[in-house]
Amino acid sequence: MSTIFLDLGGTLVDIRPTYHEPIYYILLKNGYDVELKNVYRAVSKYLGKSTLPVVEGNPLIDVEEILKIMNMKVDPSTMQELLSLKFSSSFYTLYHDTIPFLTFMKNKGYKIIVITNASKKVNEIIKNTGISEYLNGLVASYSFGKVKPDPEIFKEGIRIAGETGYYVGDLFEVDYLGAAKAGLEPILLDRNGFYDDIDVRKAKSLTEILKLF
Repeated sequence: MSTIFLDLGGTLVDIRPTYHEPIYYILLKNGYDVELKNVYRAVSKYLGKSTLPVVEGNPLIDVEEILKIMNMKVDPSTMQELLSLKFSSSFYTLYHDTIPFLTFMKNKGYKIIVITNASKKVNEIIKNTGISEYLNGLVASYSFGKVKPDPEIFKEGIRIAGETGYYVGDLFEVDYLGAAKAGLEPILLDRNGFYDDIDVRKAKSLTEILKLF
């Protein structure tokens, strides 16, 4: 294998606001006993559904469905606050290990292909963070017309590369399972230790993944 496939947000780029943190902070502020990990995992399970409505390349977030996954009921005031959340990304920065990882893989002769659920803003993010020079391909849901975990979006990356390979992403139901169904070898990037109970190939940083190469 001479290609590595990568997710963008949560893997190469820290994009804010995330889906899970605003939900968590509203619940916490309003007195609900909830853990950040549990909200993150519920969002991941929700995004892992294959029939979600899509707006501009991103799955539509249904807070009520996420609360059902968490088996949580909230008062009407809290629900209204949650329903008013806007999930458009306004801030982004590279993780500290992104450039060293991309540099290492490029120097080893690997092709690097990003497969991401994203709006047209992904082009701005890739350009402004300076990672475009490392990439050999980009498959973005807004232009491809399908979102992860649909195997077809991963298979488009395979088509561009002409081969399979490792795929690194941060959401178990979206990235790991979707990539596996498409025939890639997934690695779960668990930066925050939210998947400590799941026994799969995983790493806490991109630096740790370099040991595979």
